[in-house]
Amino acid sequence: MKNILYPLVASLLLIGCSSSVKPPKTVSVEPTEELVKEYRNQDFSIVLDDMKIEEETNLMDYQHKYKVLTMVGDSLHAKKMPWKTVNKKYFKEHENDLGMEVISKHNGKISRVAQPVGFGWAIGNEKHGEWEPVKKDSTSSNNNHASNRRWRTHSTSPFLWYWLLSRRSTYRNDYNGYQRNYNSGKSYYGNNTSGGSYTYGTRSNYEKTKRSSFFSRKTQNASRWNSLTNKSSRSSSRYSNGSSTRSRSGGYGK
Repeated sequence: MKNILYPLVASLLLIGCSSSVKPPKTVSVEPTEELVKEYRNQDFSIVLDDMKIEEETNLMDYQHKYKVLTMVGDSLHAKKMPWKTVNKKYFKEHENDLGMEVISKHNGKISRVAQPVGFGWAIGNEKHGEWEPVKKDSTSSNNNHASNRRWRTHSTSPFLWYWLLSRRSTYRNDYNGYQRNYNSGKSYYGNNTSGGSYTYGTRSNYEKTKRSSFFSRKTQNASRWNSLTNKSSRSSSRYSNGSSTRSRSGGYGK
């Protein structure tokens, strides 16, 4: 009987070990919270610029790269930050937020709801632009309806260059969808197509084109990304972040 039990127990142990993954590196304070302290005396937006997962001998290292947008005088500045280790929980929470603001502070209010860049403080703000009618063409109708208006950034706005670089149009019905989600404390990714693509964030065709290196890296390291859905061999998160809470950051766009 013992001769039968020993191999059985050994097999079960091997199965249990093979289903686990390496424990993640941890940080006591998320890098975004350190940036909040660093920029506490001014308005800012922290944009998730890149993500990667590194595998070490005994640990998985989940990393973010951020870009911080700030106003300096009448100019919008973008400062790229180096790679930083984040907690696995925080990494997973923002897995779909590539290219979006993950934390922002404008008009003295901090928001921790991921949102398309500028939607909470530039889009809908008459200091930066206005909603203009979309010209009719042979394939559309009722384009002058308010919900189909397109945002046009003033040439004098410091935000203009950002729109020129992105070459993306923002429509009023899209912005209305953002406002509904934001007021409910939810992130807004735009419309979901039949192919599973969204307008904003990691799952958008726009980011797949703009940040193609990220998606190539993710494909090459698919096993590391699978670790996000697998249980690690031990619990390791020492930090509880506040990304599920929010603070409204503006009332533009009326």
